[in-house]
Amino acid sequence: RRELIIEISGIASSELKLDGGRQKISGNRLSITKEDLGNLPLIMPELKDSAREFGPYLASTLFIQSDHNTIKELSKKIAADESNPLMKVRKIAEWINTNIEKKPVLSVPDALSTLTHRMGDCNEHAILFAALSRASGIPTMVETGLVFLNGRFYYHAWNRVYVGRWITVDSLFNQIPADVSHIRLTTGADGSPVDLLGVMGRIRIKVVGEG
Repeated sequence: RRELIIEISGIASSELKLDGGRQKISGNRLSITKEDLGNLPLIMPELKDSAREFGPYLASTLFIQSDHNTIKELSKKIAADESNPLMKVRKIAEWINTNIEKKPVLSVPDALSTLTHRMGDCNEHAILFAALSRASGIPTMVETGLVFLNGRFYYHAWNRVYVGRWITVDSLFNQIPADVSHIRLTTGADGSPVDLLGVMGRIRIKVVGEG
């Protein structure tokens, strides 16, 4: 599928970060369009004059410890021999998908703990991916929302990376770009836990089109 169109009710769109990137909101209709990976640069564009735009998505945070030696060394091991930013992202996503057991854990997700215990659900995968990607010089944000699977919507977390333009990445499902069943509700730079329980208790979603 290249596009998914849904109707949202039960909440005000201003409560969430629905519009932007591959998502466009018009009234109560939200369209999600799969990104095109064509014509991406072969070398990472210079970002030094764009600190305000990209700085937060390259920074180390409490949960995304991208400046920790363990994270930096692993990032270098995975992707240091690769200059193509999209290929760096692919290698990091594949490493996480292969080496982190897909298993829920009862703790606040952070990159170092996830790397130590080698397990986690979508939250841990997204946080670790953000840390490793930022350590490789790839601006990365964490997105949270819903994913449509087998006729139902489930809470999910994934990432968006800048590799010449912003594209989505789901290291849990190993999808680049993430498919259009991923519906972003919030996005952020620091990786702090997002409480969507109140929203999920009220939001109503109906699929009205796809293509």
